[in-house]
Amino acid sequence: MKELVKIYMSDCEECNELSQDCMDLLRHNFQAEYAVYNKQTKAVEIGINKTEDDFNSYPQIEVYSFPIKEIGKKIDHSFKHNQEDLEFYGKLIGRKKGLGSNSVVLMD
Repeated sequence: MKELVKIYMSDCEECNELSQDCMDLLRHNFQAEYAVYNKQTKAVEIGINKTEDDFNSYPQIEVYSFPIKEIGKKIDHSFKHNQEDLEFYGKLIGRKKGLGSNSVVLMD
């Protein structure tokens, strides 16, 4: 997964935008409402809902901004190891071009 994150960040620097898979990973790992790339600051912004009661009030989104060169370390430390999370990561890996349906993926 760490190698996949490096690929996502490299692609982001080249294209000046996050891929959908990268956004999905960030939203999943940080339980975020959104994840975007800010071209002006060259940073990834992640919006997390801080409202305790999700249904009775307007959400209060707290925005965290990480320079593109440093976000990889934050993502590396955000990986979870329960069954549902591993299934999600497996689906992300499966979406990456170059992996066929008969590919074997080892996760550490």
